Amino acid sequence: MRVLVTGSAGFIGCHTVVALRERGDTVTGLDKKTGWDLSWKTPYPVEGYDAIVHHASSCSTPGSIVNPRGTFYDTVLSAANILESARLGGTPIIVTSSVKARDGMTPYGAAKRMVETWATEYRNAYGIPVIINRPGTVYGPGQEGSEESGWIAWFCEAKRLGREVTIYGDGKQTRDLLHVDDYVALILAQLDDIAAYDGGTFDVGGGKENEVSVIEIVRHLGLRFHHEPKRYGDADRYVALNDAPGWKPRIHWRESETLGR
Repeated sequence: MRVLVTGSAGFIGCHTVVALRERGDTVTGLDKKTGWDLSWKTPYPVEGYDAIVHHASSCSTPGSIVNPRGTFYDTVLSAANILESARLGGTPIIVTSSVKARDGMTPYGAAKRMVETWATEYRNAYGIPVIINRPGTVYGPGQEGSEESGWIAWFCEAKRLGREVTIYGDGKQTRDLLHVDDYVALILAQLDDIAAYDGGTFDVGGGKENEVSVIEIVRHLGLRFHHEPKRYGDADRYVALNDAPGWKPRIHWRESETLGR
């Protein structure tokens, strides 16, 4: 296949590009970091591509509260431009949304929900095959983390540096951790059978077997920590429905190279 990957220099994007090339696909990457900012550039020509995998977006919930306008540009306008590329080229597109689009809380969740609505309308109006995935906490090798995003990576980096971490609220908030290799495996399956997934919005994550609280991860890594008040938009629990047909996560967080011991 000939595949266009947006957000190709980001965490999930890098893993997607590698996986596609390893199986022999031809890949073109677009990323803000490498000079193509989809939030303001005209639609990219996609004639001759078999599919688009769209990851380009902001990725921080707290960051979206500080800079909602930037989140809108990086998330909504980027999606609008690549969807226009898909329309002009008649090209199927797989869109990475977020579990936080479920309720639209926070500017980040609202932006992702807008992307889903716009993508769905492009499918309805123009007949473009559109697949939407809502992954939750994706983690794995090569991820950059901070207190604003990529908290698993940030906790691992804090362990390496001997840094104390902040737990916002009581730390009992749970997430179902999804290894990046499992998410990329879903994308590859969708590329191989676009018709089977077309029109679906799939809620995907590590599932109940990978549900873990923030405080459990902190203790698992042996981190020093302190508490601060709970942040706006920080949900108590996110566990995916895992309703993508023919797919399930295979890597347990305790057995991963990132968190396994």
